[in-house]
Amino acid sequence: MNIENVLRETLADMAGEERPPHPDRFLRPGRERPARRPGRRPARSGLALAAAAAVTVLALGSTLAVRTLSDPDPRTSHTAVQPAPATVRVTVRPAMRLSDTLRRLATATGKPVGAFTEAAKDGTALGLPPYAEGGMEGFAYPGTYDIPTTATPADILASMVARFTRTAEQTGVAASPDPRDVVIIASLVEAESPAESDMPKVARVIRNRLDRGMSLQLDSTVLYGLGRYGVAASTRDLASRSPYNTYRRRGLPPGPIANPGEAALRAALNPAPGPWLHFVAVSPKTLKFAASDAEFLELVRERERNGRAR
Repeated sequence: MNIENVLRETLADMAGEERPPHPDRFLRPGRERPARRPGRRPARSGLALAAAAAVTVLALGSTLAVRTLSDPDPRTSHTAVQPAPATVRVTVRPAMRLSDTLRRLATATGKPVGAFTEAAKDGTALGLPPYAEGGMEGFAYPGTYDIPTTATPADILASMVARFTRTAEQTGVAASPDPRDVVIIASLVEAESPAESDMPKVARVIRNRLDRGMSLQLDSTVLYGLGRYGVAASTRDLASRSPYNTYRRRGLPPGPIANPGEAALRAALNPAPGPWLHFVAVSPKTLKFAASDAEFLELVRERERNGRAR
């Protein structure tokens, strides 16, 4: 008889049993057990008691696992574990242009760069904020992404836009009077600052020059308009008629020139207080600031001396 049948019969017996006798009955010597009532089945010993407890103790080495009778057989109860989808990790650093970002994503995922380029054109599908004016430059938020291999280019770019939107809300950029200007300035700050600590001062220089009606004269915008890279624009570059030539045109360029990170966005929104109108990279990692033309010329001479020393 299997243990389920033993349990069934034992429980049936127990349903009509009288209250159990006092323990003294078993402890006092010389007393006879009362006669069994007619029709009762003989009591079952160890097996029946184990069945009535409704548990089976399985000894596995030195480990005990307790399983009720209603539990499934452990040999057949393993839950199927679905493997996690495969992912690729991609890091998009601050100051990367959108064109470079799309190429990096294509290389990492093995998807055509043209598919990313096409996806980037649909600002509505990507969830771009209205002040992006449909362009994704400046809104592909930098950072490290674990991308499922099943994600489409549109999925990937939409996730970057979503992270930008969250950051813009957290920093107060989205609530500023002109969030587009903040993003453009942040992209300039990102491109021109060798260190994060320089960003609030660079933002102040840009704001001060805009407030005075001065041209920004930034080589980074000139080179962006020409689709080139470099440390400094040439004399020929400065003659360009590109709308990004901030030597010839006053005010901000028509759009961001790179994708800024949180530090640059915060700096653009809250520049450091100061009178500076110029900044000069006197060495590859050192930026100095000037409040007058005379101070500016001195910094230029320092840069030239450093260049000759190298």
